[in-house]
Amino acid sequence: MEDNDIDINALIHRYELMRYEEKSVYFDPDEFAMLADYYNDFGDISEAEHIVDIGLGMHPGSSELMVVKAKVLVASTKYQEAYDYLAIIGDDDGSVDYLQVRIECMLNLDKVDEANQLVDRTLAASNLDGIDLYTFLSEVGYMYNDVDMHDKAVSMLEAAYKIDDSDIVLLIDLSYAYEMLSNFQKSIEINNLILDIDPYSFEGWVNLGKLHSMLKEYDKAIDAFDFALTIHEDEVSVLKMKALTLYLNDNVEEAIRIFRECLKNAPEDETLYDSLLEGYEVMEQYNEMLELIAQKEARFGSEGILLQRAHVYLTLERYEEAEEAFKEIPNEDKHQYDYYVLEAELAIYNDDFETAEMAYMLALLDSPDDEIIIDKLANISMEQDKFEKAAEYLEQLLLLNPDYPAAKARLAFLRFEIGAKEPFDEIMSQFTDDELRALLSLLSTQDIDYTKYDREELLTRLNEARENRVLFKNIKY
Repeated sequence: MEDNDIDINALIHRYELMRYEEKSVYFDPDEFAMLADYYNDFGDISEAEHIVDIGLGMHPGSSELMVVKAKVLVASTKYQEAYDYLAIIGDDDGSVDYLQVRIECMLNLDKVDEANQLVDRTLAASNLDGIDLYTFLSEVGYMYNDVDMHDKAVSMLEAAYKIDDSDIVLLIDLSYAYEMLSNFQKSIEINNLILDIDPYSFEGWVNLGKLHSMLKEYDKAIDAFDFALTIHEDEVSVLKMKALTLYLNDNVEEAIRIFRECLKNAPEDETLYDSLLEGYEVMEQYNEMLELIAQKEARFGSEGILLQRAHVYLTLERYEEAEEAFKEIPNEDKHQYDYYVLEAELAIYNDDFETAEMAYMLALLDSPDDEIIIDKLANISMEQDKFEKAAEYLEQLLLLNPDYPAAKARLAFLRFEIGAKEPFDEIMSQFTDDELRALLSLLSTQDIDYTKYDREELLTRLNEARENRVLFKNIKY
């Protein structure tokens, strides 16, 4: 009897009636297999296991039921047990179910080379065709996605797509694989195929909006989110993504409006408070920030609240209140980036550059490429007359961002101050001719027109200034 000849609904009814009446009813091996697969697919693993064990009790030699048992073991993430159990069956390369469960075990047991070889061998043997080939390609493609082997997933799913280009489930996985490979344009192309098949796919429009947002195509992203919201109005998750896209597109005011709307509909979503706080900060609406922090504290408790409140006080230059809040911050909220930054800024306010330096260095451990922190450390080193250290920080800053405001000029002045020729030549090489003229004019005490000087002459004059130990640490940038 073929699976498609079995009325699955009638079969389930018979089985449920048997269970209810506590009677023993005979089923064929393929009927047991269908029942076990049905419950396994719906996540009722214990019922599927019960069915397959009864079936094997009646039909102990059924390889079909043995494969289903292995599938149930895989559903319970018992990959090694399933792999070992399949060895009892032996090779059955003609069974798609057997091949799938064996490959899934291999992939999850880090037997990736063996899995790839089995896949290649199966495809090369041409034992599968039609629906069996499509099933094999698509299911193995899903498995590759599950273990983050997205390039292999694309290969399998693209091959399956050539057989059937109307399977939305396959297209969703294919779009996801391209997205994980950062091929967002291709992912958008596949997602549009999904929407061609089902123009009212809520998930399709949401994913399209997300993909356009990743490519910084914000207007297209907002249009996609708006279409999704016509399908499911007031869906908070989509409103949040739309608000974030508006925020990234510099429409902060509208983003704040939507976040506030979301907050009315989902007041238990703590992430909304943080998103709204970020928007208020950009708009410099600090009183609104303090009100929202109080609301957040009333709903979720005091964790992280004093730290957030202290940062706002600091921004408002309400130093006494900032210091009072800082002293009350509990231990569990310390030893993190925001805490160290707060500690450093308060120390600078109190002219305690040693403490500020240590706090910013701890912050830098949490965020090694933070340009603002590196810039702060350079300034603190300057304040302490640690010119070589300040130069090191500025060099690090320029490696991260060659266009960081005034960093190049500040490093040039430091190199003058320190006086070593090789580092001085190195920073001078990064200046354009016009920048060299401006620098020389700034240093010179004479009214000289440097516009006619060529680069070599400019560098010569600047080097003379270096050799004469011209001091300019008082020049501020």
